[in-house]
Amino acid sequence: MSDLFQQESPLVQIEFSEPKGSAPRIEEKPFNGYINLRGRSDHTGFIAGVLKVLGVEAPTEANTVIDAGDNRIYWLGPDEWLIVTKPGQQTRVKNDLLAALADVFSSVVDNSSGLTMIHVTGDNAAALIATDCPLDLHPREFKPGQCAQTRLAKAGMTIAPLADGSGFELVIRRSFADYLLLWLQDAAIAFE
Repeated sequence: MSDLFQQESPLVQIEFSEPKGSAPRIEEKPFNGYINLRGRSDHTGFIAGVLKVLGVEAPTEANTVIDAGDNRIYWLGPDEWLIVTKPGQQTRVKNDLLAALADVFSSVVDNSSGLTMIHVTGDNAAALIATDCPLDLHPREFKPGQCAQTRLAKAGMTIAPLADGSGFELVIRRSFADYLLLWLQDAAIAFE
């Protein structure tokens, strides 16, 4: 029966090629897990449940992202977070959170089938994204450890600088993935 269900990237039909000249590298990081978590960050039961499962408290500072072992937790709002897991780990993390938060007013939803991630790296990564993104992406303003919900080429996304400063990770809806990737590839021609 497992042969009937094969996981497929939303970008399976798009060819990724080596960047030319000074064009940034654009690549998908497929099959991550994406869990939307909601709850009251000032509730001791919520704090304890998240800490038990993830090993850290959910970030409470606006527009921040933290690493928690194999997971990455993005602050999306005062009562909302996005947890990005390694491929195949989302069901375990979701079930563990549901169990730890069973008696706490909260919501845990697996959105893995609806999101994907693109990395844009290289010297001109910020310049490429800035061609149609309203954020100031300069490292003095947007540093590793920060994240933001914004848009790129009219597509909504959550963006965060990579920890090593080499570029950015973009979390986007699956339904916009091919549009946005093709837009990025086309816009990157200006940097070749």
